[in-house]
Amino acid sequence: MDIQGDVNDRHVQDKAQGVGDITLIPLMLAWKNKAWQTTASLSVYAPTGDYTAGKLANLGLNYWTVDPTLGVAYSNDETGLNFGIYGGITFNSENTATNYDSGSMFHIESSVQQLLPLGNGSIGLGFDAFYFQQVTADSGTGARRDFKGRTSGIGPVINYILPDGTDNWVFEAKWLPEITTENRLKGDYFWAKVVYQFE
Repeated sequence: MDIQGDVNDRHVQDKAQGVGDITLIPLMLAWKNKAWQTTASLSVYAPTGDYTAGKLANLGLNYWTVDPTLGVAYSNDETGLNFGIYGGITFNSENTATNYDSGSMFHIESSVQQLLPLGNGSIGLGFDAFYFQQVTADSGTGARRDFKGRTSGIGPVINYILPDGTDNWVFEAKWLPEITTENRLKGDYFWAKVVYQFE
């Protein structure tokens, strides 16, 4: 994570690397009709990542977040075209280190990818995009009643799907630079993940 911004007419920058907050998904439902799939899920983000008050780049947020989300996805096995759109609202608890409560935020994420055969598997090339809009103001120590953040970004994603019998290995990397921000620090996000899908 690379965070940068301007504070009191000074340009500041900070970096953090490591494991962030753990995401728990106690509820996930899905309905499939041919190439279309609709999902409903409830994610809970636990404050397990490292956090230091006053630091620009932290791996953790130091507060609990509950995030109900709905989504629609399309996956065409014949053409290899995949796209999806997901939206939800995040509800945050108070950061006990700062006595600050970030307001609830509406978010929408989308992705489009084209799968192409490569070796024994398939490579996926495409883009991810996101838009976040805070819908309730922050509260707590030092909060302004009208303080609401907003951000959006778009960036490339690449993955490789390798079949393993009836299961799959999925390797993915994506880079999402923020292109517009308001009342937030601007940053670039890079993710790399490995997933083993089994039946």
